[in-house]
Amino acid sequence: MKKITFVVGLAIASFILLAPQKKIYAQTIEDAGNTFNSAIQLMQSDIPSAIAKFEEVIAMCEKIGESGNELKTQAQNQLPILHYNYAVNLQSSQNYDQAIEACNKAIETGQQVNNADIIAKAVNLTAQLYMVKGNNYFKNKDFDQAIANFDQAIALDSNLYRAYYGKLLVYREQDKYKEMDEMLEKVKATSTQDPDFAQKTQALVAREYSIAAAKAIQAKNSSLALNYCEKALSLGDTTANTYYYQTLAANMEKKYSLAAEAAQKALELEQKDKNKIYFELGKAYEGLGKTTEACAAYKNVTAGPLVQNAQYQIKQVLKCK
Repeated sequence: MKKITFVVGLAIASFILLAPQKKIYAQTIEDAGNTFNSAIQLMQSDIPSAIAKFEEVIAMCEKIGESGNELKTQAQNQLPILHYNYAVNLQSSQNYDQAIEACNKAIETGQQVNNADIIAKAVNLTAQLYMVKGNNYFKNKDFDQAIANFDQAIALDSNLYRAYYGKLLVYREQDKYKEMDEMLEKVKATSTQDPDFAQKTQALVAREYSIAAAKAIQAKNSSLALNYCEKALSLGDTTANTYYYQTLAANMEKKYSLAAEAAQKALELEQKDKNKIYFELGKAYEGLGKTTEACAAYKNVTAGPLVQNAQYQIKQVLKCK
């Protein structure tokens, strides 16, 4: 009889121990649901707090087990969207580093739930953010950091032509013309949907070569100046200045036929002061042994600092009539 009483006592004890556990289990599911609803309410007003609440829901559901899986999945699906939206907000307030971190979270959580749309958006936004950072470093003359950030952007989006353009601007500032040319080709290859941008970029590079030619002439490096002029012209900078620089450099190199040809083109394009062009044209004809043409060119130098030099050539050197 004592043995039977002991067994019944064990059963009663087991019931007493198990009953509270079922009550706690029910409260945990209810708490998880309440926390989920709190997170929903925070989504519009306080994204970081909403994210924290959804993460709390996920942790609670993992403790609950199988019956919490549905609620857990719902919470997990919210995270990529929230991280991305938070990144957009941070971008608007120019908190670029934090925005990049939020994008990385969006990508990470998006991969967990196979949200391809959010992953693509987050990758694109991250590339844009690195490009903006690169532009800011460029403005502050921190060229190494500018290049590093442009490269980060390109690694994420190889068709981001404005990032290649950013690198082009850096190389232009550094007089790295080979690298600048490479970036021009990248811009042209990736901006097929924006042909105006490609044209403007090429015009910028062409103008840079014209300026470089002028600098080379000042440095008395006429051979390099000629190369830069040819590059500028090939890219479309067919201006009076570029042809004038070509005339100067060609005369310095004693390439008088080229100098005369370039001077004629410069005269056709120049709308204001043609005196310096006529003087160089006179030198070119003089070098070619065309005295009559040289005299005519020098006589057209009627104003400016070269008048006396032209008169000397007319009266003392060529003995023009």
